[in-house]
Amino acid sequence: MLIFVYGDDTFRVQEKVKHMKEAFRVKFDSTGLNTAEYPTDGKPKLEVGEVFGSIRSLPFLGQKRMVIVRDLIANTKKPDMGVWEKGFLNAPDSTIVVFWETLEPKELEKKPLFVALKKAADVHAYPFPELESAQLQRWVADRVKVRGGSVSPSALGVLCERVGGDLWAMDHEISKLVAYASGGEISRIMVDELVPVSFEEKIFELMDAISQKRKADAIQMLSNERSAGSDDHYLLTMLGRQVRILLGARSMLDENPRTTKETLATALSVHPFVAQKALAQAKGFTLVHLKAVHDLLFEFDQQLKSGQVSANMAVDLTTVAMMT
Repeated sequence: MLIFVYGDDTFRVQEKVKHMKEAFRVKFDSTGLNTAEYPTDGKPKLEVGEVFGSIRSLPFLGQKRMVIVRDLIANTKKPDMGVWEKGFLNAPDSTIVVFWETLEPKELEKKPLFVALKKAADVHAYPFPELESAQLQRWVADRVKVRGGSVSPSALGVLCERVGGDLWAMDHEISKLVAYASGGEISRIMVDELVPVSFEEKIFELMDAISQKRKADAIQMLSNERSAGSDDHYLLTMLGRQVRILLGARSMLDENPRTTKETLATALSVHPFVAQKALAQAKGFTLVHLKAVHDLLFEFDQQLKSGQVSANMAVDLTTVAMMT
């Protein structure tokens, strides 16, 4: 049996493998002697002989063996796949092989070794792409419930926007919020108090203020970021990134006013949350205006390299240009 557990959501991938190992231990391996994982500690690379030696070994005082192989498919080049393909396709029925991969599902599924091994007689696949939008909210709500808590709809929405699809960070924040709520419902106020705002979300808030021509708010936000230690070179880079996204959003809106966040996310290769923000913010600009700001950013980039302008000045002038 070959089992693929894979995806860029490394949190759920690891949880799935952990649950499978525990289920195997309960059913087949009470001694703990029939489970192996490769590469072994201290060895950075997988060794063909070691892996297949373990796969072909008979179970010790049991019916089955489980052999877990990490990040093989993603790292195997086509010229090297022959020996791996042959060995896995000829694995004995007594061995369950688990492929633990952390590459984005669509990318992994194109890998030659994955395609070849999917042809085996007994194959199971568990893809775990990074969660987005409604899927992420359902996962978070379920996780809160498992931890013995509950969360209000408004708190749930803000929590997902603030943390995003990083479930390692999300699990930490959920634990903190459930403990703080002490059996009560997690509220929006609790999320605001306990969950830090990411730098990217602060940039979104700044762009909201700029697109709505709220000059005082925009200037205050820049001042707060600088006081918190943000580097102006990085601020300028993030502004440039947002301007490019807004250019794409404004262009697509001009072609089709009903452009959806899903369409924009695919076209620009950004998260749907980013696309949703961009569509709303782009309505505050014209395409001509955004192109002019983009040209200005290009000029500042050249002037920064020659020392003609400071990063601080470039950030301020870009902000002002976007609001005029």
